[in-house]
Amino acid sequence: MTSSAPFGQSLADWLAWQESLHVNSIELGLERIAKVAARLQLVQPTFPVITVAGTNGKGSTVALLTAMLQAAGYQVGSYTSPHILRYNERISLNSLAVEDERLCQAFTAIELARGNISLTYFEFGTLAAMWIFTEAKVEVAVLEVGLGGRLDATNLWEAEVAIITSIGIDHVDWLGHNRELIGREKAGIARQAKPLVCGDPNPPLSISQVAQEKGAKLIQLGQDFTVEQLNIEQFSICLRSASLDTALTYVLPLPRLQGQVQLHNAACAVVALQLLAEQLPRIDLAALQQGLLKVSIAGRLQKLQNEPAVWIDVAHNPHAAENLANWIKNNPIEGKTFTIFSILADKDIAGVIRPLQDKVDEWHIFPLDSPRAASLSMLQSAFASANVNNFQVYPDIYHAWKTLSRQVASIDRVVIFGSFLVVSKALDGIF
Repeated sequence: MTSSAPFGQSLADWLAWQESLHVNSIELGLERIAKVAARLQLVQPTFPVITVAGTNGKGSTVALLTAMLQAAGYQVGSYTSPHILRYNERISLNSLAVEDERLCQAFTAIELARGNISLTYFEFGTLAAMWIFTEAKVEVAVLEVGLGGRLDATNLWEAEVAIITSIGIDHVDWLGHNRELIGREKAGIARQAKPLVCGDPNPPLSISQVAQEKGAKLIQLGQDFTVEQLNIEQFSICLRSASLDTALTYVLPLPRLQGQVQLHNAACAVVALQLLAEQLPRIDLAALQQGLLKVSIAGRLQKLQNEPAVWIDVAHNPHAAENLANWIKNNPIEGKTFTIFSILADKDIAGVIRPLQDKVDEWHIFPLDSPRAASLSMLQSAFASANVNNFQVYPDIYHAWKTLSRQVASIDRVVIFGSFLVVSKALDGIF
């Protein structure tokens, strides 16, 4: 039996209550949220919506879109998940996290409207985002899919342009055990006669199949647009789409975000905005350039200090680990590379370790303080499965950092990565 809604109380009270309200922490489906959204008159927003799905790169692409839209002078609402330090990070207006009071107002409106309809924690947040965006009169909203796409709460709204960043193996219990099944779920955000931009260079066939079934206009990396790094400062995007009768070439500064994969994310964002040129005509080359140079997002190959260099990254599945491994390979240093690592129990832990096994000189591992965390014995078993034995174990991240910080040289590199909770602990308790 749940307690009554915490009207007039703090954001922390609201969030704790939401976590206890619904029998399942995750329950995919749009029927319940659609009914509440209709009662709140949120189903048909007055502003265009861009929806971003994908295994990795969603948050970065949302950040890129937001930065470029802001540079063009638009009022932008952005919705992402999960958060790193504060729940407020999930909902932002012009890149500023909303304040507690506005969130509590949104939750109050949702609670008064829902009646006896049960909502998950994520559904409350999604409705709150759209309620806040509507109240703030944003000119465009960018929504990051939480899980999958087809049945995710964000898919209630009709996207003027939908983006799929990449397809990897993750959340197999919900989305399927192979890329074809996962691609089909993520492509569920496509809409009839609307563009679906895909930035995966080797997409599963299911994406084009779903696009065809839905009558969406698939704009595929490698076919309709290409990306090429020109030098240490610039890259190009060539959009050549017969279906759109479009032929454009952009030469742009490299995005501020680190990693080669960010070129694909940036290209998806630029192409999506080009496809919205009629609705958002103020986006010009200067806005694209400014957005790429100013974009920032916490926890995506974010540098925290120099000498030794310390980086944090939320690589928590094999696909993201491969991107991290490529970045380490492409950015050699004079010294050694150390990692501080932990992850949740439901991930392919050995699959995350393997791409990095010949890139890391020494691993420092610890168990997270979470019911979903991989135990120390589970982590050790995964390292054994990956045939990696150059690791040390600690009770928590603080002991790991305390020990490692005493032995690293100024020419070395430390990469703190894994679950979002690892990055959160690093930012909140170490740096």
